[in-house]
Amino acid sequence: MNVQRISDGLFVLQNAVLELTPPARDQSFGVGSVHQAQNDMFPHVRWGAGDDEPNFINKLIEKNNQVRGQLEALRDIIYGTGIGFFKRTITEGKVSLEPWFDEQVEDWAYETDLNDYIVTSINQMTHTANRFTRWVWDIQKAWYRLDVSDGFMTRVGRPGPSGIFEYHVNPYFGERGLYRPNDTQRLPMMQPHNHEANIARLVTMRQSKVKIPGNPYYSYPAWWCARSWIELANLIPIFHYNGIKNGYNIKYLIRMPMDYFDVEGKKQLDEKAVKGKWKDFSEKLNSWMAGEKQVNKTMLIKYLRGGDGKMMDNVDVVPLKNEMSDSAYSQVWEMANISIANSMGILPTLAGVNPGKGNDSGSQIRVMAEFQQANRTAIVRNAILEDVRHCLVAMGKRDIIPMFKDVSLTTLDAAPTGKAAVVNHGSV
Repeated sequence: MNVQRISDGLFVLQNAVLELTPPARDQSFGVGSVHQAQNDMFPHVRWGAGDDEPNFINKLIEKNNQVRGQLEALRDIIYGTGIGFFKRTITEGKVSLEPWFDEQVEDWAYETDLNDYIVTSINQMTHTANRFTRWVWDIQKAWYRLDVSDGFMTRVGRPGPSGIFEYHVNPYFGERGLYRPNDTQRLPMMQPHNHEANIARLVTMRQSKVKIPGNPYYSYPAWWCARSWIELANLIPIFHYNGIKNGYNIKYLIRMPMDYFDVEGKKQLDEKAVKGKWKDFSEKLNSWMAGEKQVNKTMLIKYLRGGDGKMMDNVDVVPLKNEMSDSAYSQVWEMANISIANSMGILPTLAGVNPGKGNDSGSQIRVMAEFQQANRTAIVRNAILEDVRHCLVAMGKRDIIPMFKDVSLTTLDAAPTGKAAVVNHGSV
């Protein structure tokens, strides 16, 4: 058979064209196997085996009182006091940034609601480590409007021989039984170095992420790897809630003769009557000894004596010792919360999960906050500002640099609010 190669993955056979595409699969939080990826009928790359990874994670954190607050803390650390526009200057061999005002840039930031775009971008990056941006070319203004497409309803289109070429938007991604391919909007991939192609299409989409080995399609935040700790932390409040209502663990061992209800007076009861008495007694016993209203109550049991003066067979209630103390449960809860904070890259004191354990004086918190902003935000900030830089270049403002402004904690005599905005000059 004569086979002619047109390009990588594209061949012409006799009376046919053969297109080979690689299996669209991420190693982590992707489909289970290469075979499943190769035989997947979806026109997009699944995000998780059920194409619902963001949905699944969201169900976990809505039951947790720590994760949401820590994500907001991480968002605030990244945001600082917002972004500003600067110009790079070099004085005596030292690079610094000077605030810069440009009327067109200010109009663009205001009319496109740039600040909302930045905050939404941070939320997407901290929650899923992926941001999908819809680029809309404004013909009259000659600039791009940037809109974030929620990761819950956005997917990477199945790649062709040359790689990814489009993105899919569907409100029912991850919703089993509701997703229909015909409801999907397909947007071509934005080409960052081909401005003319982008404006010709008017609307394109670009994905921003920190590339992780083994995951060519979707990135993931480090805290997703703390899923087991989140699930454990979610169980502890439920355990305590049920424990308070019903008593922690098994509190009593109750022993009774098997034939206790077989005889009533001198009358032998049938099987149905015996079962009825056991059921009635069990229900009353439960109401006497279980529930939050029964704490520290006393049970009185009457018994008969035999001819020898000893107690005859009766109900025997034996209290059981609970080897698991309240402090042990508290330690599990504390360890889970610290583990979640560590997985997010937030120092425990800043995350609010290590109160009263030292490192929480004003000066120590200030040092930790400045360390966190200076050393743990550069990569994600760069990914977030990447699209803003491309917009400025498209407007002919190549010399203007967008930067996040950090918060510097000060004393009240130096600044009435106790804080001041600064820029990390070492990042330019």
